[in-house]
Amino acid sequence: MLNVSSFTQSLTSTPLLSKSLSAAYERLSSGLRINKAADDSAGLQISNRMSSEAMAYNQLQRNLNNGISYAQVAEGGLQESATILQRMRQLAIQSQNGINNKIDRAALDKEFQALKLELNAIAYGTEVFNRLPLVGDANLLSDNVPSLGDTFTQGVTQNLGSGLRSIAYIPAGSSNVQVTINDNGANDDIQVFTTSGKHLAGTPITNATWSSSPNNISSVSDLENRFFLTSNGYNGDARYDDSELLTSGSATIDGTAISFSGDQNPGNLNEVLTIASNAQPLIISVIGNGRFDVTATWSSLGDENDRAFTLGPADITATNKLHEGTQYIEVGKTPATLEDLSLENTSISSEQGAQDALSQIDQALETVSASRAFYGAKIHQMTSALNVNAIANENISQARSQITDTDFAKETARSTQSQIVEQASIAVRAQAQSSDGQVLELLNRTVEQ
Repeated sequence: MLNVSSFTQSLTSTPLLSKSLSAAYERLSSGLRINKAADDSAGLQISNRMSSEAMAYNQLQRNLNNGISYAQVAEGGLQESATILQRMRQLAIQSQNGINNKIDRAALDKEFQALKLELNAIAYGTEVFNRLPLVGDANLLSDNVPSLGDTFTQGVTQNLGSGLRSIAYIPAGSSNVQVTINDNGANDDIQVFTTSGKHLAGTPITNATWSSSPNNISSVSDLENRFFLTSNGYNGDARYDDSELLTSGSATIDGTAISFSGDQNPGNLNEVLTIASNAQPLIISVIGNGRFDVTATWSSLGDENDRAFTLGPADITATNKLHEGTQYIEVGKTPATLEDLSLENTSISSEQGAQDALSQIDQALETVSASRAFYGAKIHQMTSALNVNAIANENISQARSQITDTDFAKETARSTQSQIVEQASIAVRAQAQSSDGQVLELLNRTVEQ
């Protein structure tokens, strides 16, 4: 006799069907063939390695794009420098003309000197990713002004000559610096500047001491042209700013906590400057026409090497290999300051000066043009590397996809098959349970008869 119950039990056993259907649903919902190590342990290991490679390629694309931006900004600055040099050359040729008299050449030279300042400002103002590609490392900040610790001995009074000069450099991060001067009646005044040209403490530029001999500073342009020089410790693009000038009292200006007694001449010959702390490097300067006694004390001085910038070239990664043999595209600096172009002393106020300036300008134009060509070549090189890596990234992503991605047609067919079988199993089980009931009912009737 057929055992209907055992037959239907074997037919409708569904754990394997449910597992298959669950796996199909998981792959269809995630889009991945490998969702856990048990799905394909070897495939998982290979795909993880490929995922790491793909992420490296993506980062490499960003690195190269940053390198291209660096070169484009630098080349843009040089383009404007070339425009200024062309105008300077035109002025030099005009000044050479014998029809011009001394007054004419002086007028031409005024524009010439203004263009020189702008040329320097472009070099120092072309900044990208905290780098100055148009400024040589040696020119970022001058080391010509000694540190306070090199100039003075704690508490020892020294007698110095004034005039218009920088006497000491105070590194950022110093504390409790005090400088006291006694001008001996000669009205020498102490001044405090940032290296970018901001006047923090001292006497206003309109004060007569500035214009008196030997200072001869009667305007902002005089100060910027004759005093804000790298040789005096200032940035090449330093610009005068007295918007927060402290003539006496106490204040905190741009992170520098400072107190100043003010210019007390003739009632008191001493001027006392106290810097409790400074967040940026400072230049201590003195103006006047005599000699003065000065005493300096301090609790600590910041890093005296903070002027020694060594940014060097920008090495742009060109491959995603992080071991020996990594390839870099080196984008070196192309200094284009007045000093680098040998234009700092040029003038067209005379016919001979204009002739000499013309020769220097031609050399400067050649240097700037060569630098622009250099950046153009580097941009092409990085663009080529970008394209090569984009192709490699696409290929490796495709290879990873073949290992990890779901075959939707296959998984859809498998899930449909599993659903049909499972539904048929449920129907058979239901029918089997119904048949068992009918057999029992017949048996019961037979027994009753």
